[in-house]
Amino acid sequence: MNVFRGHSVAKYLVLEVAVFFAYLVYGTIRNLDLLDYIISKHFNNSIDELPLPILYILRIAVFQIYFCDIVTTPAAVHTSVDLARVFGHAGLARLVNAVLRKLPENFDDIPIPSKEKDLFSYLSIRYSIPKWILQEFVQRFGEEQLEDFALSVSEIPFLSIRTNLMLTNREELEKRLKKIGIEAQHLTPIPEELSLNSTYLLTDCPLMRQGLYTIQDPASMLSVHALDPQPNDIILDICSAPGTKTTHIAEFTRNQSKIFSVEIHPGRIQRIYENIHRLKCKNIYPVCSSGTYLPFPDETFDRILLDAPCSGLGTLRRNPDIKYNIRQESLQKLSKLQKAILTEACRVCKKGGVIVYSVCTFTKDETLNVVNEFVEEQKLILKNAPELLDPWKIQTGQYQTIPKNLWDGFFLTVFQKP
Repeated sequence: MNVFRGHSVAKYLVLEVAVFFAYLVYGTIRNLDLLDYIISKHFNNSIDELPLPILYILRIAVFQIYFCDIVTTPAAVHTSVDLARVFGHAGLARLVNAVLRKLPENFDDIPIPSKEKDLFSYLSIRYSIPKWILQEFVQRFGEEQLEDFALSVSEIPFLSIRTNLMLTNREELEKRLKKIGIEAQHLTPIPEELSLNSTYLLTDCPLMRQGLYTIQDPASMLSVHALDPQPNDIILDICSAPGTKTTHIAEFTRNQSKIFSVEIHPGRIQRIYENIHRLKCKNIYPVCSSGTYLPFPDETFDRILLDAPCSGLGTLRRNPDIKYNIRQESLQKLSKLQKAILTEACRVCKKGGVIVYSVCTFTKDETLNVVNEFVEEQKLILKNAPELLDPWKIQTGQYQTIPKNLWDGFFLTVFQKP
């Protein structure tokens, strides 16, 4: 496995183990419903009756048997039985052994519902996605892309980074990463993007500590390009922690704009300061405040970025736990909050100023419905972003990336206040 050069053997081994455990944990969570389905088919009682440590052991074992090429089935069974003995007792160890030895040798022999007869049930079980999320996707994009979406949710995403163009350029950063054993490629139209295999632990890289890059999905980078900040602008970033987009604005304008970075949680303000310092950004002023009650006079800002609280369904590859924790009934509550923050953003935006609304999701409640109601209430104008965003344009001033390959699913809208 490639890691950057300069590590001791001990640290190299620690990195190897960390990457493997991350693969196990994220892989198990991505496939949780499928794993439970498989276990339930080979356990005589309800899996809810199993002690949680034993259920966790079985889930990880089934994941290793069907999805982890570097672990043999006998090794997975043997380790799981030993763990069951440690976290349970001899009887539970025998149960784990019995369940795992009943599993079909081939994944294709697992009795999953037929794709032809019931597509939603098939995709829901095979890719561990609640049916309501699949239905939300179909409502926006149709059924033709549904299977591609479900497959993308189960994949390990690329890791992308944003070059700090104040300190280096993309080509130079690519060369410096290569010198320390990290292969990166420029794979999108975004000038500052580089992407690489996600097994790299880039948070431990000296180039990151020097502020030469920030880990960020390409779709997330689009919001600052949509904002198109200019030198000498007074800019507001709402819901801004940990400062990823705030610092992107500063880098975009070469520290020549004044940026207020609002975050409601006091504990997360420190993360903003850390990124400001690491990336050598200036003229950023973190403010602890609710986005629904901003401590600024009317018509203060030239440009406002609102990366609003949302369901996060566009980031399921990176945050697979979301699909088990979010509920469909939460969407209406989130949309009310989004409109409330947008209304406050409109109040503090100058006439002729720009507001960019960004959410990492695709549900109609949080995207089109929010925008349509807000435009009608506030009499705002939808304004096209720079041409860079044209590949994702769905109508005037509105853009949507679909979760696939390099991209998370982001919805962006550019408003102008008349």
